Amino acid sequence: MSAWIEAIYVASTAGAPMMSVATAVLVAGSGIHGDRNYRDTLLPHDEQITLIAAEEIERFNRETGLDIGPGDSRRNVVTRGLDLGVLVGRQFRVGDTTLMGVELCEPCATLGKRLATSTVSAAAVVATFAHRAGLRARINVSGRIVPGDRITL
Repeated sequence: MSAWIEAIYVASTAGAPMMSVATAVLVAGSGIHGDRNYRDTLLPHDEQITLIAAEEIERFNRETGLDIGPGDSRRNVVTRGLDLGVLVGRQFRVGDTTLMGVELCEPCATLGKRLATSTVSAAAVVATFAHRAGLRARINVSGRIVPGDRITL
């Protein structure tokens, strides 16, 4: 298996645009430093970090005719080379950090509304991303990640 990080995104506040970053500091139990969900106190496991496969964004674009970018999914880490669904319930390494796959990150109505157009409804956005919109993970071991870092089981 050859899987890696293609891009990393954070948003400073809820609803703010996702910004691409060259490096991210992951803090066990707290999230990504500088991201809207980061807290100095222990965060629920499903709010620490999200990942999405670049292949799923590309599939979404083919099936809908849209041209969303990798940050438009509002996930923190864009990966390539791995079906993220296999990581649910498993610990895995990303660069020098260790994460635990918690659950699939299903698309919500808010994402549907954000990506909907006059030709693709919010419901169609959600349906097209259902079961393929990424992974929620817990940060078990703190560290830095950068695009190009390998993902290993």
